[in-house]
Amino acid sequence: MKGQNAPGDGGCVIFCATARTGSTMVFDDFRNVLGYEPVDSEILYEEIIHKRTTQTWAELWPALQRDWRVGAFWCVKVMYHYTPYISRFIAGQPLSRTPPVRSFNPADCDDFHRFFKDAVWVHVRRRDVYAQAVSMYFAETTGVWESRDAAAAPQMVAPAYDRDRILEYLHGFLEERRQWDLFFSHYNITPLTIDYEDAIGGYPQYLKPLVERLGMRMLQPLPPRRLFKIGNETNEGFAARLRADALAAVSREG
Repeated sequence: MKGQNAPGDGGCVIFCATARTGSTMVFDDFRNVLGYEPVDSEILYEEIIHKRTTQTWAELWPALQRDWRVGAFWCVKVMYHYTPYISRFIAGQPLSRTPPVRSFNPADCDDFHRFFKDAVWVHVRRRDVYAQAVSMYFAETTGVWESRDAAAAPQMVAPAYDRDRILEYLHGFLEERRQWDLFFSHYNITPLTIDYEDAIGGYPQYLKPLVERLGMRMLQPLPPRRLFKIGNETNEGFAARLRADALAAVSREG
């Protein structure tokens, strides 16, 4: 299905996120309300890091132009922990190992920012980082990462509560979120911020500031949402337990 806004040269929209912030849902909601089919939101990761493309950036970039456009804008989502590798690839440097990066160094990101410097930057966050860590733990242990059927929630057997593992996710997410703040501050970027908690119950109104900023219009009538929350009361119980464990750990260290 072709969107109502014709392709052009409007620029780029970069969704900056950490895992389990609902960023895939936000990206899909954005495409959906403008009349576009789902695509892989993290195509840069997929092609450059996962598939290890043999193309150069000069070859890959034109090949990505069509399917990842929304009207006049080319749109993609990135996580901070691999953005330095995207930057290195843009600069023509070889990639070998790509372990997660959770410390901001301008030299590691300059080429990425230089290429996308005129982008509209969108920071997708989750205020409740405890729930975010639990969500990652459930996804990793159950293999259920998303749901595209609101009427048929995935059937999951809740894993055992693993304090140490979930605390690792918590600390990793806190650290990665700080790197995005450093990134925006260093490059004098004021991103448009979308919080998971606002997005999950605010479809499609939460997208209005972004859509208006881009000079676009949502479809009428609005299509129903295509991605849905899969967490439940078990997740909430784990998050409360994690919050208590994290506070207890801070007290012991203090």
